[in-house]
Amino acid sequence: MRNVLPAYLLPALMLSMFTLTAEAQLQQRLSRARVDSLLNPTLHSSAGNILSFDKKSADIGTLYESDTVRVIRFTFRNVSDTAVTITKVTTHCGCTAAEFCKEPVAAGESSEIVIRFNPKGRYGTINTGAFVYTDKSERRPVAKLTLLGNVVDDDEWSHLPYAMGDLKLKRKQTVFKNGRTVSRIPCANIGVKPLKLSADLLPRYVSFATEPQVLQPGDEGDIVLTIDPAQLQRENADAVRFTVIVNGLQGAPSARTITAIIE
Repeated sequence: MRNVLPAYLLPALMLSMFTLTAEAQLQQRLSRARVDSLLNPTLHSSAGNILSFDKKSADIGTLYESDTVRVIRFTFRNVSDTAVTITKVTTHCGCTAAEFCKEPVAAGESSEIVIRFNPKGRYGTINTGAFVYTDKSERRPVAKLTLLGNVVDDDEWSHLPYAMGDLKLKRKQTVFKNGRTVSRIPCANIGVKPLKLSADLLPRYVSFATEPQVLQPGDEGDIVLTIDPAQLQRENADAVRFTVIVNGLQGAPSARTITAIIE
């Protein structure tokens, strides 16, 4: 026999579930606020009257992931009327590290904070930095220092992941579907000599070309495969797979192939 909850208990149960849901949502909002307060703490109300920085933001430009650690110096002056000691400098991520003098900086004197940025494994946009705390502001930082820039892959042709000798390609397979008759495969000449390409073993209903016709060293372009629908119909090839062997490149034929599928 099934246990049935008495009807008079349903309102209390629903209220309890609503309360638990509301509490969970509140806790989630509080957790987000707590994380944000840790990552972006509010500056000390008198920050501008404690330390004055020559700059608080530095654009370090474009770096490669293999570049050495970039060192950025932020010079400041104690503009208060008493000595100030920097107690800590917190950074946003493991890609940055801070160095600073732990001795008191006398009123009117200058010092510096050194931020080291390591680009290894930090591909993408740089927007990171550090918060500066002093003995006058243990709970609130007196300055936020920011690093801006960009980290790129060491391989400038990383967007073309496939290689045929000196030719890099976006892909080595293409599919003609929904009546599409033209396929373009982005490519680039990464060698030191011009490339003029052609193709072997093409079906009669396929034509091969490159745009531009000659790829100069460092140039990007397209391999263009075009289907002739009338010829394809005469061949009675409604769904076929064929291989294009690209000529004008070094390497065995098996390393110079593009697979095409017509659906």
